[in-house]
Amino acid sequence: MEQTVFIVIVGVFIIMSLFGFMVDYLEYKAKERPLPENVKDVYDTEAYEQWKVYTKEYARLKLIKDVPLFIATFLMLVLGGFTALAAWSAAIGGPYVTTLAFIGILYGVMFFYNLPFRIYQTFSIEARYGFNKTTPKLFIKDRLIGLILSVVFGGGIILLLQFFFLRFETLFLVFAFLAIMLIFFLINIAYVKVILPLFNTLTPLEDGALKENIETLATKENYTVQKIHTMDASKRSTKLNAFFSGFGRFKNVVLFDTLLDKMDDEAILAVLAHEIGHAKHKDSIKNLFISAMQFLIILGVLYLFLTQTIFYEAFGLTETHFAFALVIFSLVFEPVMLLIGIVTNKLSRIAEFKADAFAKQRVSDNAMTRALKILAKENFSTLTPHPLSVLLYYSHPPISRRIEAIQP
Repeated sequence: MEQTVFIVIVGVFIIMSLFGFMVDYLEYKAKERPLPENVKDVYDTEAYEQWKVYTKEYARLKLIKDVPLFIATFLMLVLGGFTALAAWSAAIGGPYVTTLAFIGILYGVMFFYNLPFRIYQTFSIEARYGFNKTTPKLFIKDRLIGLILSVVFGGGIILLLQFFFLRFETLFLVFAFLAIMLIFFLINIAYVKVILPLFNTLTPLEDGALKENIETLATKENYTVQKIHTMDASKRSTKLNAFFSGFGRFKNVVLFDTLLDKMDDEAILAVLAHEIGHAKHKDSIKNLFISAMQFLIILGVLYLFLTQTIFYEAFGLTETHFAFALVIFSLVFEPVMLLIGIVTNKLSRIAEFKADAFAKQRVSDNAMTRALKILAKENFSTLTPHPLSVLLYYSHPPISRRIEAIQP
């Protein structure tokens, strides 16, 4: 029985990895497809050729990174690398020390493995195409802050889940679910005030026509905004974005300074009207419910892995190892996450269409279309994604489909 479980786990990992490579290949080939008519004016001929080279460089870099990782993970599974690490970590201390040692080593290896690729991505690819504004000093600072946050929040959540399992095994699902949802909610509220300022400087939007128009739009739609910020995104990249954050009276608007530089006021209002559309349709509440259902499924299956000794015995372990269970669970659960993603991404794409339609009704007829094209051009967005990639991974519809849906 143990051998069967072992083969199934390794087989799932291989199949899902090969499937991922296949989707990446289809996405790579899709870049040669002709552009839809309604987005042919996003790039001129030279820029379009640059876009194809840029996106293909990213695809090749991803392949160069993922293939060795796939081989290393496969060897760790079949040659007992994860088992040996689990046995070593179990011998150095109590259950919490064991978990921290096991997860810490794997996370550290992945951090330093990904670091050269991130450096090349930032200072070679992004720089050559005029996007990168990050200095080496800022890059190091970002990595260190990100590392600290990952250790504190990621490690803290893992230890909290382990505490619930060891202390309240039969009620693990209840306590873990409530704790995760509370943390998720608090992070969403605190993001703009606490987390974002660790990386960027936020300043109030200057008084003027744009601010007045935003406030007028929000008031007209009975949408209360606590503050409107601009963020110094230009110190890292030339790419554009804007977002709303928080719930209830904690709602904030954040505009990238690059957005203010590249878009006219009417197009900016279209972007913000789109975000207000999400609020009017209660998409934040819907997304919270969807996330809750996802967490519930994930925690339920995780509990199954933690309590069934067959998953440990298949890899030569004789007792429960919380961190080892997390790793094997993440490999086996991937097909389920893929299916869940198909449903959640479909719902998200429907919500985006509705928010676009809402925005179109609040601004001029072509403002939303113009805003989408500016975002696509300045961010080098993919204009010809493969349908399978869209189905599996896209939370937003392709730009051409969004424009098609809002044009008369």
